[in-house]
Amino acid sequence: MSLLLLAVGLTLLGCPQALHWGPQDPNFNETLVSGEWFLAGMASNQPKLLKEDKDARLLVHRIQVTPRALQLHLHRKVNGACVPITMMANKTKRKFQYLLESKLFLEEVDPKSYVILCNHREKREKEVVVVNLLSRTPEASPDALLLFTNYCRNHGIHPTNIIKVTTTGGCPPLPQPRTSAQLATGHFLRA
Repeated sequence: MSLLLLAVGLTLLGCPQALHWGPQDPNFNETLVSGEWFLAGMASNQPKLLKEDKDARLLVHRIQVTPRALQLHLHRKVNGACVPITMMANKTKRKFQYLLESKLFLEEVDPKSYVILCNHREKREKEVVVVNLLSRTPEASPDALLLFTNYCRNHGIHPTNIIKVTTTGGCPPLPQPRTSAQLATGHFLRA
């Protein structure tokens, strides 16, 4: 019987989702992730996805947390032009896990400094992993970069497939949404 339990445990540990625990505090309030962010690092088990013209090269500017989803406001360059995109990642029953066309995990978080997002999807019967480091400032702290690098290594991503992103890719930040109070009074700062 113990051999059977050991086999089941090892099988679960081999499953990619078993690697994702989310923030260390199980009572972490996900709404603290809401706000402005800068892409500071990217990594993937598929190095070709890290090129600027690939789908994985989405530059997150803002995250809004709702009771049922993470709303990601981002952009990517298409033929040299910046194209804004909004994506909804719906909450699952598992804490800190969301679904797009793939599974998105909210991982390491310091809401005042950084967040690590890990995305898993199947492509041609292979698992594709893309990890993003987001920072509240244009340059991530050395501690956040080290944590990101260690996270990627612990998840089987080779160090040559980890890149530091130091610019917004030439795209300006997306405009801020106006609150209903701002719209009603006509008072708001231009983005």
